[in-house]
Amino acid sequence: MTESPHPDEIEFRILPEDGGHEVPVALLMQGLQGLQQLIHFSALSVENKAVRQRVRVSGEMQRNYTFHCRPPEKGSFKVSGRVGDLNRSTLINPNVARVVGLALAFSHATMEGNEEKLVSLVTDSRLRVRMLDCLRGMAPPPGAGYAFEFQNSVGPAVRLDEVLKQRIESVLSPEETRQSTRTITGQLSSISFTEHRLSLFYAPKERTLECLYDGSLEPMLFENRRALVQVTGQVVDAEDGHPRQIVEVSQIEELDLSPFVVTEFMPEVPLTAPLRLEPFLSDDEQLLRLEYPELDIDVFAPTRGELLNELREQLAMLWTEYALEEDENLSEPARQLKSRLLTLTNLQAYAARQN
Repeated sequence: MTESPHPDEIEFRILPEDGGHEVPVALLMQGLQGLQQLIHFSALSVENKAVRQRVRVSGEMQRNYTFHCRPPEKGSFKVSGRVGDLNRSTLINPNVARVVGLALAFSHATMEGNEEKLVSLVTDSRLRVRMLDCLRGMAPPPGAGYAFEFQNSVGPAVRLDEVLKQRIESVLSPEETRQSTRTITGQLSSISFTEHRLSLFYAPKERTLECLYDGSLEPMLFENRRALVQVTGQVVDAEDGHPRQIVEVSQIEELDLSPFVVTEFMPEVPLTAPLRLEPFLSDDEQLLRLEYPELDIDVFAPTRGELLNELREQLAMLWTEYALEEDENLSEPARQLKSRLLTLTNLQAYAARQN
């Protein structure tokens, strides 16, 4: 990005990693809305505003720190603009540069998993968690084949990619807690907005699970009030081994069944053309699955992030154990699989990298 004398400048980009030339409108809105929220939360920290159970940004603060976008540049998915109040363009808000700088520094520390730096940047624990949740919600879905980048006039860009959610999980909860945390998929059957309580229909046992949620999730819950969602938290099992209650909820997300875009078997082994795999739910609705019989791919996991990890492991296994294996060591079905694998990638380019 060309250096600018204006500290309020921000450049936002969407990177379609599959090499495409189109992006969903919802993805653009998700990124820009998340960036605006991150700026507002950063302003709360810079101006030392008290944060209660539910983070609220006053109307005045929203106006003072609005991200105003210019028209997108032709031939790119890049949007640039500045932070401030256009109605007071002749007045310089001395805090704008600090707010933009904090949003970027906090994002970089999150990508690095640097918990100590996160605490030093934002000392209020409630606000810090909200900012992490904001980044998590801003990230493209795992496996979708997209990434976001944003930066100001100085310093490196922040890249929000498909592994961001897992990095944030490692910051928000210690390892021993993550080991006992589970994700349950179910249909929202009722929501009490006054009590911040929801009921989740658990299909395998046709029972209803109760859990409390954070008020910041209400817009998403309202939009999905009769849809399938995924609730992550500490799960209390009944005697039959199935959950009867979800406590200490850490995350609630709408179920995302958008396609996975495969662009490589493993690092430095790109496909000549991307593969799009459509995820679907298992019969009990508790696992996401991906199947691609032509390549013997069949993986499953509770969440998109875990499913992406399983898919990557299977792709790497297919390449190393079949594509790189000598024909005489393979059965006839295995040799046919090897042939299908090799037709999907540029073997000469791979060999050149190895040399």
